[in-house]
Amino acid sequence: MPRLGRLLAPAVFAAIWWAPLDLKTPAHRLAAIFGAVIVLWITEALPIAVTALLVAPAMIVTGVCDARTAFAPYADPLLFLFVGGFFIARAMARHGLDRRIAAAIVGAPWVGARPRRIRLAFMLAGVLLSMWISNTATTAILLPILVGTFSERTPPEAAEGNVLAMAYACSVGGLGTLVGSPPNLITARLLSETGVEFGFVRWMTFGLPAALLLTAVTYLVLGHLAPTPAGETPVEVEVAERGPWSRGERVTALAFALAVVGWMVPGLLKAAGLELGATLAAALPGGAVALLAASVLFALTDEEGERVLPWSDATQIDWGIIMLFGGGISLGSQMVETGLAEAIGRGFIAATGIESLFALTVTVTVFTIFFTEACSNTASANMIVPLVLGVAVQLGVDPVPPALAVGLAASCAFMLPIATGPNAIAYGSGLVRPRTMMRVGFALNLVCAAVIVGLVTLLA
Repeated sequence: MPRLGRLLAPAVFAAIWWAPLDLKTPAHRLAAIFGAVIVLWITEALPIAVTALLVAPAMIVTGVCDARTAFAPYADPLLFLFVGGFFIARAMARHGLDRRIAAAIVGAPWVGARPRRIRLAFMLAGVLLSMWISNTATTAILLPILVGTFSERTPPEAAEGNVLAMAYACSVGGLGTLVGSPPNLITARLLSETGVEFGFVRWMTFGLPAALLLTAVTYLVLGHLAPTPAGETPVEVEVAERGPWSRGERVTALAFALAVVGWMVPGLLKAAGLELGATLAAALPGGAVALLAASVLFALTDEEGERVLPWSDATQIDWGIIMLFGGGISLGSQMVETGLAEAIGRGFIAATGIESLFALTVTVTVFTIFFTEACSNTASANMIVPLVLGVAVQLGVDPVPPALAVGLAASCAFMLPIATGPNAIAYGSGLVRPRTMMRVGFALNLVCAAVIVGLVTLLA
């Protein structure tokens, strides 16, 4: 596939560049770049972050826009919300705070070492953690704890169902907050260009109900397609005793609490109609709050006298995701500015015959879910959200429901191991058969698509 992509991307670029399209010159040239980028992202002929980095130079040398315009999105303020969040997540992993939280949930008295409750506990743990740290990291943390609950009496089908349930919950849990999953931030950023602002709290009014509802749906679907053992046979839950909190854990918890308070309080005050909320929101944008909260990790030391998060460790965060955001925002912004998104929207309407907001929302939701099976959710959001905004403009409908549907649907691909990090980890455990993942994932894709359409139609 990568070799094919390296051959196909230049061919697609040349074909679109020389095609007699009814577009203005900047839009025509951007269409050629967009076609090549799609090929590179789908085939991963280059690392997707490298492709994103090349978006700005490509637009500059082809004359789509100037250097300042092309590179500005790589330093977009919203990107620093993720930088600070990644720093806090890195400190959590370094000091074991993430594992302590997971163990506390799984070892809660209400679980009672009963199979159905164990499955639900792991799903809730996945949802809670993945709202704040990456869904892939959350799955990697929880999997060894989950495997420890299996015994010789655990049927393979039940173990398989539990692993899938936990992995899927980690994927949908990321919908709850802006920092939970990259498509959330991409969608919010691109919607802001249409004049619709999504702060941390406003996103949660959509994302948190979506995360909880999709978790419940996942639990019910898997309860039917991959049930726990009949009779609720008790199993042994082994959760390692973690001992007293270390200084590193306490400082990390402080940084995390500061970030959450800073993200939520301005939005809550604005929602209550208080003028202070608008003042705080202007003074404390999400990116600034994230970096200020994370600075505690560099200023204070742990019990061994080292910084809670040494810079050598902080540099290990996923900078590629940050660059991917920048490239996607730069590409999406120029698609709107040059009129390319509008032109594609006209073509999409003519080809599909879609005339209503509901039909558009249904179509893009289903398409996004199945498209993401073969493409990263971040790349999917980068490609599809700008197109949806263009189609909505052409139809004269509210762009918020279909754009939100794409942002949510991009995290709901459950069929293939390559679709998401949690899917890959679940498959890599050796406990999940490909045919089971495809069978359960296909049904869950369709059910989640219906839930997302209903949810955004109701809430938006």
